[in-house]
Amino acid sequence: MPQAPIGPKDTLGDIYYKTYTEDAHGDAPHQPPWGLKQKDTFMEFSPCRDWYLNSFPPGEVNRQRARTHDGLYHAYIVREANTRAANHQIVREWRTMVASKDKDLAAKDVEIAELKRRLFGAHDKNESLEIDLEAERVKAATAEEAKQRADEVRDVTTSALNVT
Repeated sequence: MPQAPIGPKDTLGDIYYKTYTEDAHGDAPHQPPWGLKQKDTFMEFSPCRDWYLNSFPPGEVNRQRARTHDGLYHAYIVREANTRAANHQIVREWRTMVASKDKDLAAKDVEIAELKRRLFGAHDKNESLEIDLEAERVKAATAEEAKQRADEVRDVTTSALNVT
């Protein structure tokens, strides 16, 4: 059910949030009605305000709107304190978090070096086996040629003995 009549100075976002009803729009995807452009950054007030005012789905806006002022204040204080405490801890642990990451990267570098070493070793072994295989082929071909010559010599010798 509409929250308030639409005024002449209402923005697209105002209209979007004021006309939301769970029955009519509850399952529709949230499509923030902002005017943000791809070139916008959060270094200026206007894009920040547009993002902040329009990023939450209407259901959440209505849920927060239904809270009492004391309830909103209580939620704000609790969440802000938790956020700041978490931020404080992140800053305190930042160096160890980065050092944790550096150790992981160093371990990955060692693992990559070992895998490269094994790969090159396998490649060298493969080349060595190919050389050995080629040598065996040459050896077999030479042995076959020698056998054919021996057979020819034997046939010639047998023929010569038969003639004699």
